[in-house]
Amino acid sequence: MITTLTPNPCIDKTVAVEKFDIYKMNRVRVLRTDACGKGINVSLALNGLGVETMTIGFDFTDGHASPLKQSMAAHNIPYEFIDVPGQLRVCTKIFDESLKHTIEVNEYGAPVSAEAGEKLLRLVVDVAKKSDFITLSGSLPKGLDSDFYFRCAQAVKHEAPNCKVVVDAEKQLLLKALEASPFFIKPNIHEFQGTFNCQINNIEELDKAAQDIIRRYKAKHGNDFSHFAEENAIQLNDTHPVSCVPELVRLLQNEGMSFDQAFEIARKTCSYTNHTVLGEALEKWPADLMKQVIP
Repeated sequence: MITTLTPNPCIDKTVAVEKFDIYKMNRVRVLRTDACGKGINVSLALNGLGVETMTIGFDFTDGHASPLKQSMAAHNIPYEFIDVPGQLRVCTKIFDESLKHTIEVNEYGAPVSAEAGEKLLRLVVDVAKKSDFITLSGSLPKGLDSDFYFRCAQAVKHEAPNCKVVVDAEKQLLLKALEASPFFIKPNIHEFQGTFNCQINNIEELDKAAQDIIRRYKAKHGNDFSHFAEENAIQLNDTHPVSCVPELVRLLQNEGMSFDQAFEIARKTCSYTNHTVLGEALEKWPADLMKQVIP
């Protein structure tokens, strides 16, 4: 079973306008309201795929009927929410149909007590004992410290060692959680760039990033590259970033290893995803062109 944690759920209000104008009234063409959150969305997707899932977290009901519980019940998804004072925050998404662009305006939400945080931590551990995976997803409400996901991950590793921890967060939440060595992390590209202050838009920036990975590894291991692939992972998305592979091979050869040794390390270090595997949608570059553009 895959359990998802959403400490800071929300009401997602999505509106579509034909063309957004900041100086004029904008007429809404489509309006949709959903009770959700990062982890809850994962459970909804898993449930749709027929995967056993459960969702947990806080529910800000303020004494009223819970749209979160109603939504989970409607989808037959098991849940266990801790009721806390306050109202669900509202996250508004404005979709400009002319530009195919979305503007997001997210509220912070109500605060929670330290006691509620400890109760949620205990719930995470208890549910992890009967789960294969648990995802720690999204932002935290005020009142929880930035080490909350770290503490959750540590507690799960100690008390439910058969459950793998996945962290879907950003900035200090993610950086601190990394100290607990989670099984998997899933920041999106914007969260990744904001967390690590790293943007790679061209081959020069790619070369600099690859050199930095090698520099940090050598600071710890010197010239022993036998553990490089164990301690570094490079995820390549779409076609252009795959130029990282020959660039990493080139830099490793500069460290004194053969092409075969460098290529084997690069093969184990780099992973690849793309929106399609159809040949007509994938770019193919001649080797001579690569020689011209790789620094």
